[in-house]
Amino acid sequence: MIDKNTKIYGSFSSNPGNNGCKFFNTMFEKDGVNAIYKSFYSKDILESIMAVKILDIKGFAVSMPFKLEILKFVDNVSPQAKEIGAANTVLNNDGFLTAFNTDWMGVYEYLRPGSPGRLTHGPIDKLTILGNGGFSKAVQYACNKLNISTEIITRKNWDTINDVSNTIFNATPADVKHKNLIDGRPHTVEGKIIANLQAIEQYRIYNELS
Repeated sequence: MIDKNTKIYGSFSSNPGNNGCKFFNTMFEKDGVNAIYKSFYSKDILESIMAVKILDIKGFAVSMPFKLEILKFVDNVSPQAKEIGAANTVLNNDGFLTAFNTDWMGVYEYLRPGSPGRLTHGPIDKLTILGNGGFSKAVQYACNKLNISTEIITRKNWDTINDVSNTIFNATPADVKHKNLIDGRPHTVEGKIIANLQAIEQYRIYNELS
């Protein structure tokens, strides 16, 4: 039952999806939490933040292209998000905004040896990461924690993808074909697994800190 005490959570993206809605609303109902989650379209993250404060939205996620920009508009940044240089989760405590990065934790859980959620790619000692935006920086951070060496391919050397023999992680919106590909886009099978893994940490942050 939605009432005046129902907490609102959500996400802001230039291309909103339903993954977060399904996960969080299911968890809220399962745990008896008086809250709802809704994904929103945004073309201007600063305008979205103003709406967050006016509507008292307790927490929200951001996706491309806002993961770097969001750091300019918050009051506090967690140590991990500061080191990564990007955030995907923001908590609102009476207008005081704290940014977190849970993307790296989803990637870490997916890539770690013995992970039950990972699709078969074999042992990963080196990872070629496509892109160098906010999500890519989280992937790089996770790889550093796992002692996986990395190299980055951006638009400047995009034509070298076919020369890569090790596993590639697609951290861009682009459609990429490669025999050893981990596709991190949120609508793919692997992307949904990673999104679900990081959402578990988001849910903890929302419940324990808000």
